Amino acid sequence: MSSIVSLSSLSRSEFDRQKKSFSCTNKDLENYISQYAFGHQKEGLFQTYLYCDDEKHFLGFISFTVATIEREVADGNIDIPNSIMYSIPAIKITRLCTFDTHCGQGVGTKLMQFAHILAVLQQKKIGCRAIIVDSKHEAIDFYKQFDFVEINKEEGSDTVFMIYDLLKPSELVDIIPSMIEFCDQFDLPDISEVLRA
Repeated sequence: MSSIVSLSSLSRSEFDRQKKSFSCTNKDLENYISQYAFGHQKEGLFQTYLYCDDEKHFLGFISFTVATIEREVADGNIDIPNSIMYSIPAIKITRLCTFDTHCGQGVGTKLMQFAHILAVLQQKKIGCRAIIVDSKHEAIDFYKQFDFVEINKEEGSDTVFMIYDLLKPSELVDIIPSMIEFCDQFDLPDISEVLRA
């Protein structure tokens, strides 16, 4: 069975054995997962999840942190009442990578589905209205497939700020069953339980 596992569920020795097989064209992403992700997780800075096939090979990863969006940035990009004048809670995708040997096999899509589920989980627990990412230029079209909108292109920056407007709880009712199905398929019983509540 394919699974999505938290980096914190792996021992350091198990992770060190596996990381030898991690290969990504983007060397910054490869360096991050190999050198920094484990320490960042241990320090509580970012949460990293690895996509694992049924033979326990890692195919890619995604990292998150909590974030907020200033009200003026959210205006027109997130469907919230004008009366709300404070920052909007979000989760931020800090890194997303499909390892080279698995590109084109839907790994990135599954990790984005997981990101959506994690945002809903965050919404249910403490509040969340958006997913944000500072996308590299070559990844903009990938995020647009998942309804992310470009917000800010700073001159000379190698990233573009993008937002996904997460549905309100009342609007999520119809898609919760498919999220539960995903959790069952990827061995995520704790998340499934919260979604069922």
